[in-house]
Amino acid sequence: MQPSKTTVTGLFSTPHQYQIPIFQRGYVWTLEKQVGPLWIDIQDRADAVLDQQALASTGTTAALKPIQKHFLGSIVMTPVPNSFGRAPAFEVIDGQQRSTTLQLLLLAFRQAARELIDTPIPQMLDGLVRNPGPYQRAEDHYKVWPTQAGQDEMRRLSDSTASIQDICVAYLARDGRTRLERPLMVQTYLYLYHACLAYMRGIDLSDAVDPTGDPTFGDSLIADIRRNNDISPLQAHMPLEPKRAQALYMALADHVQIMTLTLEAEDDPQVIFETLNARGEPLLASDLVRNFVFLEAARQGQPVPQLYERYWSPFDLVVTTGKGVSANSYWREKERQGRLTYPRIDLFFYNYATLRSQEITLASHVFQSYKAWWQKQPRDLEVELTRLVSSSQNFQELVSPEGTGYLAEFARLVKSLDVGTVTPVYLALRERLASDSAELKQALGDLASYLTRRAVCGLTTKGYNRFFMRVLQAVTGAPDAPHVALRAVLLGATATSEVWPDDSLFSDKWCHRPVYRELRPVKTCGVLRALEYAARGPQQGSNHVPAQPDLTIEHVLPQSWEKLPAYQIADMTEGQRQLREAAIHGFGNLTLLTQPLNSSISNGPFVDTLGAEGEQILGKRSRLGQSALLLNTYFHQSALSAWNDLAIENRAKTLLKAALLVWPKPAGSAATPVAVAAAICGN
Repeated sequence: MQPSKTTVTGLFSTPHQYQIPIFQRGYVWTLEKQVGPLWIDIQDRADAVLDQQALASTGTTAALKPIQKHFLGSIVMTPVPNSFGRAPAFEVIDGQQRSTTLQLLLLAFRQAARELIDTPIPQMLDGLVRNPGPYQRAEDHYKVWPTQAGQDEMRRLSDSTASIQDICVAYLARDGRTRLERPLMVQTYLYLYHACLAYMRGIDLSDAVDPTGDPTFGDSLIADIRRNNDISPLQAHMPLEPKRAQALYMALADHVQIMTLTLEAEDDPQVIFETLNARGEPLLASDLVRNFVFLEAARQGQPVPQLYERYWSPFDLVVTTGKGVSANSYWREKERQGRLTYPRIDLFFYNYATLRSQEITLASHVFQSYKAWWQKQPRDLEVELTRLVSSSQNFQELVSPEGTGYLAEFARLVKSLDVGTVTPVYLALRERLASDSAELKQALGDLASYLTRRAVCGLTTKGYNRFFMRVLQAVTGAPDAPHVALRAVLLGATATSEVWPDDSLFSDKWCHRPVYRELRPVKTCGVLRALEYAARGPQQGSNHVPAQPDLTIEHVLPQSWEKLPAYQIADMTEGQRQLREAAIHGFGNLTLLTQPLNSSISNGPFVDTLGAEGEQILGKRSRLGQSALLLNTYFHQSALSAWNDLAIENRAKTLLKAALLVWPKPAGSAATPVAVAAAICGN
């Protein structure tokens, strides 16, 4: 067997044909499970090319690091005996889905690049999607020749004269009201064509189409491919950028690797195929790390059973009430970070590898990154295992917070804001600063302020992985004062994608942004809950605040106000209506309750009223005032006789005073509960 490394363009740069044997299954990759994630990996490497180019343009070439390559997998093949007038060929024993998809990507990229003006890319791609010939058989021109079921699709998709509209017409998604199923190869081609166009317009398919909703551009594209005959380009009004097309080509040419294994005469293709495709549970990154570390221990003559028992067994085993042991399910449970979920142990090692290597780590490269860091210099096994266990405990307190301490509340805020990219920075701070130290409190206060202010101001989280990598490097590079280094980086950020919002911008967005709609309820709830926690102190008897799932957001002025006489405004103009629509979803009109009010109270009058028989009917103000949450003591004010636009504005300003105390820039002395409580109550 002859192994060799190549790239996407390298795989198809020679006049060879990769034939899929007839006994292999047809093309089965789907957009959601394989094609979409593959595109995200390729897009990530193209982004890395752009980032390096941007750094080079500043003249800092000495600090440039080589771009990390993305390993795409392997292709196992065996030579096909050649005959005169035929293209040299290989049968693909394993990797037919991957090789077919990559050829579809190059075909789609060529088609998309034709939209650019005066670029050589389509011509550069021509040689990667067609063997020049001449050949005795026309099919030898195709770089990948699928099984019979996919040959018609490959002919049409490879036709250089066919437009994207021709492809859509040849393979319809519907006939009148009847839904049709486009072949998977065609779906992949259409997806990758529009993904290439989107990338050239600066669109990330993993971004949400609308900040108020969950569907991403990728979700929208998939739905379009499945439902509509004509597929509209994403954000077609945006210009195509040639430099982004060049970065995509460079990523495919230099930074996406493939391992090819060419069988020799003595190799049995069937045995190898069965071995490669043997059924079994895939190894987690943590399994690979464990095997690597303890193999290293064995090589050094260390007592492996004792080391495992002392350091690693808590990841695998837990003592039961009967003093027996069972599998530790905690570390195998799934934890969400961003749009993806991972077993907690893999998520920990993803962040731990980033912490140690201080380089951006791909989720698919955790073990490789950890191993590369380990092998840079000799390691003391016990020292490293001790650090690993300590970090795992710090990670656990961040993703599964318990108690009412400030560390747990910081963790709850991070979870509600969904900013897992800060995890390696947190692990680095916890390694260097004592849990009860003023320095750690300052550092986490700065991080909380930075993250909360940016969330409230609606500033992007895109690029956080690269920004917090700089923060991590600063923190680890200042062992004596990591909190000072962290603050310096946060204050020094000036780009819109990184800046720490000042009081002016934060105040404006706090008072006027419809956060319930735009920030989304879960994040809005997290911010309000953090205010509630900050206001609690000894005078309240307990700083316990109900967990976020036990809280509900209440609109004081009901969302259905237009249908309720008690909240109408006579002769309201369209401008007034639009301002109110924004105001009712802002902080000034939002509060928290431990259980939702019933609809009759939620939509009822604000003040108490008298019933038909003279009995008092409690209004919304009284019901809110009965709440045990300090946020609602504001409604105790007897002078608060109406809830209207002015009242909403006044409460927004009141809550803003508390927010500026809790999340100052930079965090100074810790805000006291007394001061925050007074601000929340309007005193």
